[in-house]
Amino acid sequence: MNAIVSVASRRLHHSLCMSAVAQHHHYYLTIKQQQNQNCHNLQITRSMAGHNKWSKIKRKKAANDVARARDHTKAARAIEVASRSCQGDMADISLQSAVAAARAVQLPKERIEKAIERGANPNSKDDLAIIRRYDGMVPGSNGKIAVIIETLTENRNRTAANVRHLVTKIGGELLPTGANDWLFEHVGVVCVSRNKYINEEANATGGPVDEDELLECALDGGATDVDFGADEDEGSSNGEGDDVENPIVIKCETNGLLTLVQTLKTEGYVSTQFENHWLVRSDDNKVLLNAEGSEKFEKFLDSMDEDLDVTNVYHNATFPEETQR
Repeated sequence: MNAIVSVASRRLHHSLCMSAVAQHHHYYLTIKQQQNQNCHNLQITRSMAGHNKWSKIKRKKAANDVARARDHTKAARAIEVASRSCQGDMADISLQSAVAAARAVQLPKERIEKAIERGANPNSKDDLAIIRRYDGMVPGSNGKIAVIIETLTENRNRTAANVRHLVTKIGGELLPTGANDWLFEHVGVVCVSRNKYINEEANATGGPVDEDELLECALDGGATDVDFGADEDEGSSNGEGDDVENPIVIKCETNGLLTLVQTLKTEGYVSTQFENHWLVRSDDNKVLLNAEGSEKFEKFLDSMDEDLDVTNVYHNATFPEETQR
């Protein structure tokens, strides 16, 4: 008789606990058994494992979607401004550069064409966006970091206020335009695919580029420097992703960028990106960051990237991982 009561009591306890679990939407059940002198009591507890993981995945995806949308918006604006200055003429170097940059961030073809059309046929009510530059100094781990911030804006006061706020928030200061010229050099930069194209329109890919032939062609086009990449990258230059992640980088004078790109194209080389950049003149001018300084400066760069008016941020900081390469 005592055995029957014990079994009935155990079943009743289990039933009540399972009912409570169902009412509170428990996700996982962990069953523990505790043995007493005359009967076994069944305990049921819950665990919320897995919920945070899915939340993080959703947040990461949302962040990536926001960043992609932001890059697309900036790219479309740059195309529209370049198209407006040349009335949509695709022979213009600025428009070609803007389109190449848009393709690099995977802006859809339809949006590229619409941006060119809007620029070539602007609404008279639209404000004209202009390029503006801001120089500044922000704190680093071992000295101050020089920054050159390029913007594209139709509202000078708004952009100036936003840039000043972000720079002073990190403890930095804005300087007169041109104050950082002695640390940087303004050069044309062309990123070239590691594969030649026999027919670019038909997407007919030729073999890997011959470095000697490319070097000769680049020098004929006015190049001042050609960087084929580190030795350890050789032998892995046939992948499609190498065009973006590991291109051949060619430098030239800013006023010779169009001539160089056209010379390369004539010989069958494909320029995946080309535009003028501010590059640090010497390694002696670079500021090495430690882990704490690197994290702080990366947050500053992220905040700049989130501003739709900011197109480029050039600096002389060196991150810890760069010294280990």
